[in-house]
Amino acid sequence: QILKEIISRLTFLNNVGLEYLTPNRASGTLSGGEAQRIRLATRIGSRLTGVLYVLDEPSIGLHQRDN
Repeated sequence: QILKEIISRLTFLNNVGLEYLTPNRASGTLSGGEAQRIRLATRIGSRLTGVLYVLDEPSIGLHQRDN
């Protein structure tokens, strides 16, 4: 069960373009763009219904190569 959860989280990071992050990296060391990408992908993937996402300048805080 634990192995499945680890694989699931690593797959998630890969799917949102953060495959370079290591499992032992503290969340406080993430850049603003990395943290924003994880938060947004988590919310979108939560399968909520009846939700409208309004993205105002979604690339703010992202690294130039990600724009």
